[in-house]
Amino acid sequence: MTKGNDSLDSLFNPRSVAIAGASPGKPGQLFLDSLLASGYKGQIYAINSKGESISGLKAYRSLGEVPGHVDYVVCCIPAPAVPQLIRECAAKGTKAVSVFTAGFSESGTEEGRRLEDEVSRAARETGVRVVGPNCLGVYSPRVGFTYTSDFPMESGDVAFICQSGGNSVYTTRAATYRGIRFSKVVSYGNACDVGESDLLEYLAGDAETRTVAIYIEGVRDGQRFFQVLTELACRKPVVVLKGGHTGAGAKAAASHTGSLAGSDQVWDRLLQQAGAIRVYSLEELVDVLVTLSLLPVPQGRRVGIFGGGGGATVLGTDDWSRHGFVLPPLPEAIGEEIRRSVPTEAGLILNNPLDLSSFAYSDRFYELIRRLLIYEGFVDLSVIHIGFGQAAWFSTSVFDAEINSFKDAVTRIRSEAGKPLALVMQYLITGWDWQKSIEDLQQGCAAAGIPVYYSMTSAARAIDHVIRYHERRRARGFD
Repeated sequence: MTKGNDSLDSLFNPRSVAIAGASPGKPGQLFLDSLLASGYKGQIYAINSKGESISGLKAYRSLGEVPGHVDYVVCCIPAPAVPQLIRECAAKGTKAVSVFTAGFSESGTEEGRRLEDEVSRAARETGVRVVGPNCLGVYSPRVGFTYTSDFPMESGDVAFICQSGGNSVYTTRAATYRGIRFSKVVSYGNACDVGESDLLEYLAGDAETRTVAIYIEGVRDGQRFFQVLTELACRKPVVVLKGGHTGAGAKAAASHTGSLAGSDQVWDRLLQQAGAIRVYSLEELVDVLVTLSLLPVPQGRRVGIFGGGGGATVLGTDDWSRHGFVLPPLPEAIGEEIRRSVPTEAGLILNNPLDLSSFAYSDRFYELIRRLLIYEGFVDLSVIHIGFGQAAWFSTSVFDAEINSFKDAVTRIRSEAGKPLALVMQYLITGWDWQKSIEDLQQGCAAAGIPVYYSMTSAARAIDHVIRYHERRRARGFD
């Protein structure tokens, strides 16, 4: 790694941290309490102007009063005091600061821009690395470092760099719910010092990270960004959500993080040439991360769809066909085998899609789907589509039993079939008891390595993204 990358290690692996502005009822206390709740493995110091104890910790009036070494400072003090804090960090030997404080260039005021320039200058002159301002900072589960206490402390192999604090929280929670675990997450805000290119360069050499996701509103050095992104994409999948790709969105980005969003056509070409996967919403970003993390790459585009109702199968066929997939008919031999073993009944359509609406929860489900999946030469990818529109027909106890039976069947199929398998769950349900059972099904499937999607459209789109990504890599000689 370069010297610049070495300096970022303190962001992700701090041995000690101080919260500047840790006052009761203020944002600094939220950061402090999140660290205390997360099981952070390092030393934690609280700093506030009165030196009053907080959350059970002794507090110090300044960074200089802290008796031990401090690797990393979370800054929650007023904007005019931030440049001086950075110089105090340098005197203390602190290597990195994340600045939660807002009121800089994103404010659109001359004073805000002046203060941000002063922070940038202090960072350059002292060598202290500054994340932000106007950011949440770093989530590094391997060392128990977080800015939100409900993030899991299990480490994974997905890294997420995000210019928006709120989007970083939403995406991390949504992806975690669907089975993704992160190596590192960074909310980096206005990027007055540590920017997207620094972070991408670091992640390219990070052995803990296999996949990188980016939410970005603008860059300061387009040429360097393109170079670093291209080098990263040669090594690891990179998924990019560009905020502010419309004229109105670009204006919103300028007022959010002070970013210059740039032409969407230029961005489209840049991301395509770099080899990144471009998405257009946070939901699509999570769908692609789920696919990259949990779904083995299909060897072709033949898809078998099992489940759902008659109308749902029609719409599902449209969705998959629109994204370049082929739905081959059931082979005659296996169709005859199924007809002999499964009594004909209303709601069973022996075709592809295969409508299982009349016995989607029955004991025959496992054996029927398993036969289809192991049949040689039929499909490259299988999608089990389940809706819960009939849930109101069941009592809670019966519904729970049926859901558990279905979960057992799907996870057994996944372990035995040896082909890519995805689950599409569509539901709108008001009973909390049923909702909890459905959540258990979703998370149980994710834990078993089965990607779960919430619509046929989102599944087809995400899997198409990933197949196209690998096709491009093969064309470039990388796979």
